[in-house]
Amino acid sequence: MIIYLLGMCLTATISPIHGQGKFLANKGYISFFSHTAIEDITADNNLVASVIDAESGEVAIIVTMINFQFEKKLMQEHFNENYVESEKYPKATFNGKIVNNSEVNYSAKGDYAVRVEGEMTIHGISQKASVEGNIVVTETGDIVARTKFMLNPEDYNIKIPRVVRNNIAERLEISVDILHQSI
Repeated sequence: MIIYLLGMCLTATISPIHGQGKFLANKGYISFFSHTAIEDITADNNLVASVIDAESGEVAIIVTMINFQFEKKLMQEHFNENYVESEKYPKATFNGKIVNNSEVNYSAKGDYAVRVEGEMTIHGISQKASVEGNIVVTETGDIVARTKFMLNPEDYNIKIPRVVRNNIAERLEISVDILHQSI
């Protein structure tokens, strides 16, 4: 349901659902970081779409894989063509719920610790996911969702060729920082 709502918000006018406790982002930020003794690799994506339903605690995030930007163009090319196969699997998604949503006061400025559980789909593979993070309610009534967690590419059938296996960490640090505005 929340993925459907996110799709509707991104493709239609959003005024019909105004005032129902929903928050939308279409320029959120997600990055991943790989550290090995050989090299560090960072990729940033500033075009992440997300919606949070404050009433139900439902959360949806859509990441277009081709929008990850690398320092080296060749890394970006290998990431899209060989690892995540962006043409075949163009999006990664998360669809879940804030487990302790009743502890977040969306109408009061503050920083609230949250636990989010749901399903993450990357490279056509869906896995249960559970992360801890924060919901920050700003003075203007917007909310920022933040988290950091570790992700193993092999859990999503992303194969790293042996020739570069030592250049890429087995577990990647994922950072999420998404500003949502009330719709």
